[in-house]
Amino acid sequence: MDAKLKKPKDFLYNRMGPWPQPCPEHPFGEASGVIHLPFSECFDWWLHIGSRYVFSLMYSPIAYLRGLLNPGLEEVDDAEFVDMLTKTMLSKFIKTDFDENDKNIFGDLLEQKDIWICDFEPVKVVKTFKGIFASATKTLLRKENNTFVPLVIYVDETDSVFMPTDGEHWCLAKYFVLQGGALCSTLVEHPLLHFPMDCINAITKTALPKDNVLFQLMCPHLRFTLYLEKAVLTFKTSLLKGKWWMPYAPYPGYYEGLRELLVQGYQGILNNASYPQYKYQYEPEYIVGSYGDFHQAYFKVFKTFVSKILDEIDDTEKFYIGKWADYIKSWQPDFPDGEKILANQELFVSTVAYFLFDVSVGHTVDHYNYGHMNIRKIPLRIRQAPPKKGMPIKMDRKKLTKYWDFGKYEMARRLFFDASTKTALINTQYNFGHRNEKLQKVVAQFKLDLREVDANLRAKGQQFIPLEKIATSIQF
Repeated sequence: MDAKLKKPKDFLYNRMGPWPQPCPEHPFGEASGVIHLPFSECFDWWLHIGSRYVFSLMYSPIAYLRGLLNPGLEEVDDAEFVDMLTKTMLSKFIKTDFDENDKNIFGDLLEQKDIWICDFEPVKVVKTFKGIFASATKTLLRKENNTFVPLVIYVDETDSVFMPTDGEHWCLAKYFVLQGGALCSTLVEHPLLHFPMDCINAITKTALPKDNVLFQLMCPHLRFTLYLEKAVLTFKTSLLKGKWWMPYAPYPGYYEGLRELLVQGYQGILNNASYPQYKYQYEPEYIVGSYGDFHQAYFKVFKTFVSKILDEIDDTEKFYIGKWADYIKSWQPDFPDGEKILANQELFVSTVAYFLFDVSVGHTVDHYNYGHMNIRKIPLRIRQAPPKKGMPIKMDRKKLTKYWDFGKYEMARRLFFDASTKTALINTQYNFGHRNEKLQKVVAQFKLDLREVDANLRAKGQQFIPLEKIATSIQF
């Protein structure tokens, strides 16, 4: 059949499915949004995902009681501080690129060997509530053999630099660094795994025929996502709104500043080497240490799997895949167009493999890792002003947060931050139509390879999430 003769019934939503549009809140600052969705996707989300949120709210009294019985923050010593920065999802922020502002602040320190920086400058845009404080920070670390040691912390709000010998000033500065890590992880870096993928999700559902092998490969990885993203970005009950009556809204400031963090993640920060403008990736970015090793190990399996599936494409399918890529590129400029993606099989495989990796492993492990951090050590709210060089302070950890700060944070963790897997990657079912018998053998090998990677990572102490917990799609 001529590719151009495909009928509306050959498509998932009769070619009337979801499509991207400029994000209503920030049309020029954020990734395109998908706002208008088929009823079936809304119903599916509410039945399987939204209902969990509603029932989870019943835990609120217990969360607040826990905060009341055990107020404040816990001590974070220097060794644990470094581990949190370099052996968790926060390691995404550890860089070796320095900009002019870094050089002005740290001077000759940057000339030493094996110096790394952890920059949480985006926190500058947060407008905090009364009695709550936040500050951008920059932390220098030196790598010694295979470990890091902290050198100094720069606190932007007070234009002060502190060293580990600075007593309580140093201890308080560490909390502001970790607060910056929590803010930048959840609202700057992690959203890049979410929202730029929405246009790919929507266009795949609408522009590819159901019998196209690319659609059949991607379809299981598209479920639940678009309505979830719509809820986060547009619902009046989104935790970003930060209303006082929301038992799950833990952030330290007003909506406008929090939303600006998403813009900074997508647009980048001018003259800051740690925050470039978003570009579509064809492999996971380099992440220092074991968290990065985890990502690379899984991505190799996806590339092998995708390459074997995409070997089966015929000429009719190529026509629609070319259009699919052109459509996506109009919304995501760094995406390869149809001509490039069909002329370069390696590029095609990497493009699709990264998408599948992103929405499953890359996304889930961030949630699982952050969701298992001790929220009494990585605060979102701090109720003491940041330290200033030369000014005496007295820090009482029990007063650094209120019990309701803990309650809101714990509820957000249970509802949104932790991984709540509904459909698992290892159980993903693919339907390849008339090629099913042949390609199911490829799927079976893919799952064997996933189990092998999981076992190897567990043996190395790098299993940041059990395989059974990794979700098929973005569903939390």
